[in-house]
Amino acid sequence: MCAFVKTLSNHLDRIARFLLFMAIVVMTLFITLQIIFRVFFTALSWTEELSRYLLVWSTFIGASVAFKKGAHISVSFVMDMLPLKTRQALYVLSTVLMAVFFLVAVWYGFLLMKLQVFQISPAMGIKMRYVYTIIPVSFIVMFIHLLHEFLEQWSSAKKSSSDIQ
Repeated sequence: MCAFVKTLSNHLDRIARFLLFMAIVVMTLFITLQIIFRVFFTALSWTEELSRYLLVWSTFIGASVAFKKGAHISVSFVMDMLPLKTRQALYVLSTVLMAVFFLVAVWYGFLLMKLQVFQISPAMGIKMRYVYTIIPVSFIVMFIHLLHEFLEQWSSAKKSSSDIQ
């Protein structure tokens, strides 16, 4: 189970990094194109809208990449002062709370997609549910990363009595 979740988490992270890179590159190209067209020709309305959606997507994808790397802000000085058993209990509690939050975000992300089923974007004419798809997808990916990290910490804590970070 742990090996499968680790492999899945690593593959999803590689895909997310690629998508993040591509979203930023495409967004930069379309913003540059928008500037050129605005100065020399007639402005393209769809490039601004696409860039906005790519920014939203890159934010959510970037959040999952940062979560995998452990790059989100955390205050750990209080945890470092606590005894090992208390740290382990708080680690489990915080993991459960994060898992609940991720699953609630997935649920409401799907509800939001359902509400947007008939809404069309003004310039590009795409269904807005495709834009909102990133919300549940990114939180599912973060949940898988959380599960991977928890299983890794749990198995290493069982093998040795080292600290849980």
